[in-house]
Amino acid sequence: MSQPNFRLLLAGIAIFAFIACGGHNPSSTVPSVPLHFQTVQGMGESGPVVYTLGDGGTNASTLTDLRLGADGKLYWGTIAPFTSLCSFPTSGEVGNFDVSTHAQVFQTVAYAPSFIEETSNGSVWVEELNNTSGNPTIDRYAGIGGRDTPIAIPIGPFACGNNFGNGIDGGIALGADGELWFGSDSSPQVGEINQANNAVKVYTLTTPSGGFPPAPQYMALGNDKHIWLTDALNDAVFRVATSGSSKGTNTDVLLPQGSAYQLIGIVSATNKKIYTGSVDFQANPLVGAVDSSPADSAPSFSSIPLPSIGVEPTVFAAGPGKVYFVDFRFPGLGVYDTAAHTMVMLPTATAPGGFGGLAVDTSGTPWLGCATSTGISCVERIALTATWAVYPSVKINLYTKDLNGNALPPGLIGIGETGNSGPFTVASSNAKICTASVISGFDHNIQIAPVKAGKCTLSVTDSHARTVKVSATVINGSGNPQARVHQIRRGRLFRETLGR
Repeated sequence: MSQPNFRLLLAGIAIFAFIACGGHNPSSTVPSVPLHFQTVQGMGESGPVVYTLGDGGTNASTLTDLRLGADGKLYWGTIAPFTSLCSFPTSGEVGNFDVSTHAQVFQTVAYAPSFIEETSNGSVWVEELNNTSGNPTIDRYAGIGGRDTPIAIPIGPFACGNNFGNGIDGGIALGADGELWFGSDSSPQVGEINQANNAVKVYTLTTPSGGFPPAPQYMALGNDKHIWLTDALNDAVFRVATSGSSKGTNTDVLLPQGSAYQLIGIVSATNKKIYTGSVDFQANPLVGAVDSSPADSAPSFSSIPLPSIGVEPTVFAAGPGKVYFVDFRFPGLGVYDTAAHTMVMLPTATAPGGFGGLAVDTSGTPWLGCATSTGISCVERIALTATWAVYPSVKINLYTKDLNGNALPPGLIGIGETGNSGPFTVASSNAKICTASVISGFDHNIQIAPVKAGKCTLSVTDSHARTVKVSATVINGSGNPQARVHQIRRGRLFRETLGR
């Protein structure tokens, strides 16, 4: 059976293929200077700050991964755009971004980079999503721009007609044994690489009763010293032992949503729980879910309430007391407080790009992978502070129709802060133009309902009588600004293509 790569769905593309394993030498680096391109005032204390990644050319068009390295820098991979089914770009870039200096170093690679990880010994590990040989490979670099050791993974070979590329795109993480673990979304297998000698050992995941051979995509090390990974084909999470005599043994845990949902992200949080997200790509409009489970030998996932206005959670990261996820519906960042059990959705200045990369730096600041208006990968710093701010801005546009012609779809604004200044109230200056209300159960989110074309002002007030004015313009016509619900049917296209 063909196994879909749902990470590529997030990029708004069908599939990739890329080239070559051996002798990957860096072809370019950038100087240690900031690559800042956008500051939008009115959001956060000084506005969001966005930085482009890589050389700004074709190879930097689609972000494939973004995560925090052991050295405190953000590590990322990008690829060129695809052209058609099984007709893919043949290069990409990998690099790092210093969150303090905003300098980055990167190199062009002769394959399609997928997940990336930087370990405490300075090694940078990159899965090859596709290459010319068809033999799955993970590259081990002595730092960005350093010597490359391609490591052959003893599975496959795969072909384009069997999956979304001939390499592997099944997650990467450090196991409890200190070795690098990886997954293969093209086969029901995970494995580990010995960091001392690059030796590889592969384990096969058990097929759930009545289900499909698993297709691992995202993975994280849990507090229980097991690898937890998502299975794109069975709407299940696998728990895999990574140390001791039972190493490689695994069990699957089904999620409460049912078979229509597809898992797209997983993280281990500081409260010793596992969080994962999924989206129902058959629903119209799309709907999503966030689930959590204790990281122990008897896992059981339960759903976290989400706003009725709708959320499409994808790609997770964790910080102290918080779980973050990319929301493709509005689009922006979801923030869940694991102690208070509260959630806020923050529409952001830029739309999530590529696979929706997300990372939290050592200070606890989240960085959102994004795409510029010209289609270049970027990262946006989400600077949450004690003084609350309105997201995506204090000036927003709404339209009387969405891009599919649906009349007066609601918009969303979020209130971001490190504390809790709520409950909040909101009032509209002109109910004939727009109305607004705080979403029940989500006191940091406000739903805006456009009525007709014109201008209105929203007054958002906290429990301490601090008020922020938000200027809203309702435009007569169709559009899709950041504060609006989008209606792009990514999943339906993919399911039809795959015959599912």
